[in-house]
Amino acid sequence: MKQSILFLIVSLMLTGTLNAQQHMQVRGRVVDDATGEELPSVSIYVRDGQGAITNFDGDFSFLAAPDDMLRFSYIGYEKLTLPAASCPAVVRMKPLTVTMSEVMVRSGTNLLELVAARLTKEWKSSRRKSGNYFYRLSSVYSRRLELAESFIKARSAINLRDLRFLRGLRGQFSDRGFDASLMDSTNQHFLTALAPMTHEAPFWDDCIIPLNDLKQYQTFYDTQVEELTDEDGTIIYRIHLSRNDRPMLHIPYLEGTFYVAQKNLRLLRFEGDMRDLQIKVVGGGRSYMLPIDVHLNIVYRVKRRSTLVNHMAVRIQKDFLTTRSMLFNIDDVKFRHLRGKSPLTNMLHSIDEAGYDSTLWAVSNIVMRTNEEEAAAFSDSTGFMPDLSDRRLDPVLLNVRRMLIQRDMLIPLRPSKKEIRKEDEDELLMP
Repeated sequence: MKQSILFLIVSLMLTGTLNAQQHMQVRGRVVDDATGEELPSVSIYVRDGQGAITNFDGDFSFLAAPDDMLRFSYIGYEKLTLPAASCPAVVRMKPLTVTMSEVMVRSGTNLLELVAARLTKEWKSSRRKSGNYFYRLSSVYSRRLELAESFIKARSAINLRDLRFLRGLRGQFSDRGFDASLMDSTNQHFLTALAPMTHEAPFWDDCIIPLNDLKQYQTFYDTQVEELTDEDGTIIYRIHLSRNDRPMLHIPYLEGTFYVAQKNLRLLRFEGDMRDLQIKVVGGGRSYMLPIDVHLNIVYRVKRRSTLVNHMAVRIQKDFLTTRSMLFNIDDVKFRHLRGKSPLTNMLHSIDEAGYDSTLWAVSNIVMRTNEEEAAAFSDSTGFMPDLSDRRLDPVLLNVRRMLIQRDMLIPLRPSKKEIRKEDEDELLMP
């Protein structure tokens, strides 16, 4: 019996070694071939259930076998297939060729009216559909970076709403060491509801959203339509919306670019900006109003004839403050049902109350952290609440971090001591 158990253990060890030898870490950055700008939210497929999405810097990292073929896909760009063994450090994606501009059978206004009508009809029949997402929020200010990561459940048809935080954790990094947070509270979860058409999102009622009111759209926007053709002959409409010169009230408005399938007029992707949105910033014992610029990028997917948010990226930029958040759908990831915490005004408190479960964090590797976010993830916890003090990293856990990086292994946000075997702990404590 003992010999059988020993044989099984040896077999498992050999299998693990062979698997490690058969796979390699693929890292790189995806950029626009014409401009050299980094491309966030690019989907990279290896095989069913395995892949990655580029972060705000266009970076990606994942394990693949040398003979795997990597497929890079981004709406508005040519698809690209590369062997994993020879994937370059900088992957260049070419924008689709413009085959026709402005001269269309239907005007841009009519096109968007049809898109809006379709989305409204879909929403009425799929408004209760929901999805699971992984959410990462990082804020940089005053030489300090704070990171929050969470699993959330949300209504996903047309725009995200009714968020519930299932699990979460936060960290911070500063060149001055551990310090009190300047981000006492935030309601940035409201930004996840922003889209070219918003439903059940009262936060945006006082803003001009293009497809919410077509009369406003026709009054305040100019439209330019281009026809793009993919290598397989698929035609996509690229519709640019920009504010015209007509005088208007000083109201925040969303402008940007729609990518729409010609065949069925489905919305595939939207990238846009909202300028001078006033937000309330609370931190350091004081609060003040700050005008910000918001950049939004949403990639949609179709499921059972419904247009659902697949993943999105939101960036806030204003002087000393930079905030970036990414969400990506993880419906394919199986984990036990959690009731979750519904935030009212303070998202961070909801993350703290939701608690941490390290077994769920393997999925976070789908989107690579930036170097700064990685530093925040493995620094001291912000520890807003007394019962969170045990989350601070001790020397043993810092050594775990070093080991994982050296071995190119998946790095959880905050491993617990229970996850470290005694023999591994002894090894990690060695110089």
